[in-house]
Amino acid sequence: MLVFYMVMFFVAWTTETNAEIWKVPPNPEYGTNVVQSWKELDKSLKDNAQLLIKFLMPTVLESTSQLNLSSQCMKDGFQLVSGLRSLKKWAVSFLDSSGKSFDGMMSGTVTSLGDFEQCLETVVPHPKRKDEILFQGQYCLVEIRPPLPVKQRRFTYKDQIEELSNYTGSGTMEYFSTKAHLMYSYPFRLGICIPSGCTQDDLAQVFDLVSNKLNINVTTTPCKIKEGKKSFMGIQIFSICFICFLGFLVLLGTLMEIRSPSENIRSESLLHRIILSFSIISNFKQLINTKASESNLSSLHGIRFLTLVWVILCHSYLFPGFFKPYYRSLFRAAEVAMEPVAQMIVNGTEAMSTFLFLEGLLASYSILKQIKPENKNFRFKHFLLHRLWRIAPVYYVFLLGASLIPLMTSGPIFDATIARLIYPCFQYSWRNVIFINNFFNMDDMCMLHTWYVSVVVQLYILALLFLFLLTRSKKIGIILNIFIIFASIAYTGVATYFYDLQPTMTVVHIDEEDSSLFFSYSFANTISRTGPYFVGIFIGYILATKPDIKIPKEMLVMGWFLAVLSSGLIVLITGVWYGVEKPTALQSVIYSAFYKVAFTAGVAWVTFCCTTGHAGFINTILSWKAWVPLSKLVFVTYLIQPVIQLNYIASFRAIQEFTHLQFIIQGFGFLVISTFLGFVCNMLIESPCLCIENNFFNPESKTEETNEAKNFGFENDDIKMKMKGKTETMLTLENGLDKKLFKIDNENTKVHKDS
Repeated sequence: MLVFYMVMFFVAWTTETNAEIWKVPPNPEYGTNVVQSWKELDKSLKDNAQLLIKFLMPTVLESTSQLNLSSQCMKDGFQLVSGLRSLKKWAVSFLDSSGKSFDGMMSGTVTSLGDFEQCLETVVPHPKRKDEILFQGQYCLVEIRPPLPVKQRRFTYKDQIEELSNYTGSGTMEYFSTKAHLMYSYPFRLGICIPSGCTQDDLAQVFDLVSNKLNINVTTTPCKIKEGKKSFMGIQIFSICFICFLGFLVLLGTLMEIRSPSENIRSESLLHRIILSFSIISNFKQLINTKASESNLSSLHGIRFLTLVWVILCHSYLFPGFFKPYYRSLFRAAEVAMEPVAQMIVNGTEAMSTFLFLEGLLASYSILKQIKPENKNFRFKHFLLHRLWRIAPVYYVFLLGASLIPLMTSGPIFDATIARLIYPCFQYSWRNVIFINNFFNMDDMCMLHTWYVSVVVQLYILALLFLFLLTRSKKIGIILNIFIIFASIAYTGVATYFYDLQPTMTVVHIDEEDSSLFFSYSFANTISRTGPYFVGIFIGYILATKPDIKIPKEMLVMGWFLAVLSSGLIVLITGVWYGVEKPTALQSVIYSAFYKVAFTAGVAWVTFCCTTGHAGFINTILSWKAWVPLSKLVFVTYLIQPVIQLNYIASFRAIQEFTHLQFIIQGFGFLVISTFLGFVCNMLIESPCLCIENNFFNPESKTEETNEAKNFGFENDDIKMKMKGKTETMLTLENGLDKKLFKIDNENTKVHKDS
């Protein structure tokens, strides 16, 4: 009704009978003439407002008589009408802060947010008691859909509702009938500002009436009102206190190291050395240490960090794709995504296969370097606890910090964006704690992107069992490795066919049910992700057992050709489905089944060639020492970056443009911010915890030695491990854990600095 009033209001202003009010003398003199003109304009506006309200009041009264609105809503509503009648500033503010029109509707603009802040700041003062208010603005986001049949299947961007396929009418309505299926997922959204005295039940009654009269479907999301003093939940108070405590430990540890930087504290207490583990001086030195890059696996640093860059750029495109209604001209989204540049960025979801490949390679390489055939002591518990300690502390602190996100931002689309990812944390974060959250529906997952952490832990446990078998029988182990890879391929293909899944993550699949099924059964599914991980295990096995392998020139050329072809096709071929035709069932099954392993095979070849000295300048680039400190921050940066991006979208006060330039600039901005916050988290928790691990395993060592033994990068320097009296030199590579040269006696668990 407010929008209808607005239209009538401006129509009344432009009628011929009132045209004379706009006649202002050219070059009017300052003073009386200008003031008089403003007064006449004010009077004319009031007169037209009264005429329009007089015209609308019978309809409004008739409509409200059919409703059972609360007395407070009725009272506030008539107070608002009275204020509009006399053009009160607060009354016009209600109207002004409401959404007006969908500019570019035929290009796919479906949202008009209005002015969120202005609405919440609007208050109606009490006429007599100036320190009191009668009511205030309440912001509501209204969803409007045209008449649609009951949804019976999942739709893609190129589909059409069968009942409207033969619709004939005006050119405009025929055009919109071809886009009507988008309204299931992307209804028109209009921000309106209403009195705070009206409840959700009042709004439901009004919108039911409007729906019946106009033959459309109108609903509303929960409305927002300006909050007073923020109240904190118990978990939020605990999170703030815990983070402050970590900051205190960092300060205390730093001051202790400044006070006695070279003091021999071998006899100091374990608590003393643990506090020193938080020293930002030692931690920063360890972070920027690039000595680890001198090993033959140094290219993994570059691969890892550049993969993170790809992921962040991909998210800068995909997240707006998931929230297209809050961008202008969403029909252009498919056109933008169809371009080769966008394909190379949007298909950055394949980068997760690269991360899993690296995880498998490092697990296989490090363990096989420690376990020899004559060694029957496979320390399963030690390996598992060691891996969990590397992941769990920073991950759990991140989950605690997630509870603070609702305190950081607000906006008209907060509930539709980041809130739906955060609120499940208050109920289901226990699933993240025990690393099983990827087994559940995406709507019930705390922080969707943490599926990766759970998959890594689950696959590491599986890898330990597999590597135990491999150390007993290489032949059976290799056969089993190949079988697991093909079983993963087969499962993904069968799941795609059985559940009619989309072939990969694309912005043209607009159905939420479609995305949810794809996420659960393919994208975040442990079995589906096993293939890339075990490709990594296989490459790690080859590098650990045959590090000096030589590749014939002909095979080298063919290998590079197939690697580029495999990875390139996987990334670029999906553009056909954006612009020409949607994939058939057979195409979806074949692509979804093979794309993870096929892309990983290309990355595996690059890694293998770099490690064995067959990559030339590519290895030089990927082994650049500057990648080392950046790669040490990849894990925590990966955890943080989606939160930064979604906070940005959740804070929108107006719809944005869907363009390459905007997304690329934003992507690199998110990269810088996320990396900086990753550095802060590294200093607060990740680095100290890795140092603490060494204190527990080496309670008698010097703090200086302990600091040198911190684990941060992809790879460690040479480690001499003594097992059953035999000392061996090895190079462990566990998710960036950078140790110095030590001798580890497996019998007495003592660590001594190598001279």
